[in-house]
Amino acid sequence: MIRTMWDKILALFGKKKVDNDRQQEENEKFVTHYEDTKDINFTAIFANKLANYVVSDSNIDVTGDNQRSVILQDVLKKLKKKLKKIVSREIGTGGVLVVPYVANNKINFNVITQNRLNINKKIGEDIIDCTILAEHIVRDQKNYYRWADYTLENGNLYIKYRATVESSPISMETVIEWANIKDIAITNVERMPFMYIKSPVDNRQENDDYGVPITYGCEKQISKIMHTLNQIEREYDLKEVFVGANESMFKGPGALPSNGIYKKINSDETDFWEVFDPAFRDTPLFNKLMNECSMLEKQIGTSEGILTKAETKNATATEIKKILKDTFDICDDIRDGLEDGLKDFLYACDVLANYYNLSPQGEYELSTDWSYSLLEDSQQEFNQLLQGEARGVIKKAEIRQYLKPHENLKEAQAVIDEIKKENPSTKDLLGG
Repeated sequence: MIRTMWDKILALFGKKKVDNDRQQEENEKFVTHYEDTKDINFTAIFANKLANYVVSDSNIDVTGDNQRSVILQDVLKKLKKKLKKIVSREIGTGGVLVVPYVANNKINFNVITQNRLNINKKIGEDIIDCTILAEHIVRDQKNYYRWADYTLENGNLYIKYRATVESSPISMETVIEWANIKDIAITNVERMPFMYIKSPVDNRQENDDYGVPITYGCEKQISKIMHTLNQIEREYDLKEVFVGANESMFKGPGALPSNGIYKKINSDETDFWEVFDPAFRDTPLFNKLMNECSMLEKQIGTSEGILTKAETKNATATEIKKILKDTFDICDDIRDGLEDGLKDFLYACDVLANYYNLSPQGEYELSTDWSYSLLEDSQQEFNQLLQGEARGVIKKAEIRQYLKPHENLKEAQAVIDEIKKENPSTKDLLGG
């Protein structure tokens, strides 16, 4: 639906469509496939599993000692609650945007899949002109859309808003929630005021403005797995045991058998019962399934352990790292893109905080401590933190944050200070 509207929407902003229809059609297909819940969804399986590896047990924070850093800490805390879903959608659909906005003097954000993004112009890797479907409301069985157009010229950012019912233009005041949204212009801006993260998968094309899902190009292998699963299901159905009985066991000459019992023909008193119990070919079928699942993991580029079982029993730490290295390398690529995206997100929030005068300007910094639990034992990682603190290279608050990942560094330090006051005897242990 969205794909067919872009020409008219861009015309509202005085722009011409530059993306080809095939690209927009693919972006729509990626999202539709990822959101499909009617059958086994291997794209969602890989995306969710990798998102768990990327986000779980990792610490992401904003450091700074001023009102601006407090505002950014608050909005980042909201973002972290949805970060696993955001990363999963990035991996599963090819790309996702997180667009901050200000309402009631607070910074909020919308999560938008890349099928709602039209890139109009880039310089190198930087987007300098794009149009986004920012919001969709269904009311009285009609579809209302709010569109946002971003143009960055010579350090000046221009954001224009338009509304449509289906593809027909309407006034922004038509939808009460959008009545107070006005076009804005912001000076001294370096980049677009949103976060756009893309899956690290190669789209195998010269133009890589948009990302592709983790299972891109694996459709044939997934089809083979689905066929084998259907074979196994059919084998179970055919495996149902039937018991044959002499016709004298059935009431009436015209009675028909049911519930796994059939009537024998030409049987006598010495051949009263017969059991039909065919052997089930479980071993060859499941071997076939596991081989196909292993091939899908190889095609995607992960290690064993997503669909198959990783053989890590009795393996040393070095051997485990070798076994799981491919999966970790993909997670590392996702984290690199995510870290850059988080910097863009905080920058966008900072720009909006300046424009709406939410607080005095202040210095801040993104702090990331990615978990290595995929490769390392949690006890080993904790011991490394203790050693690091003993050698004076990390803070005690970082150790507490490892134990309480929902706390940021400032909150962790505040609890440590509180413990010191309530339990003076612990001061030596806590560095008092």
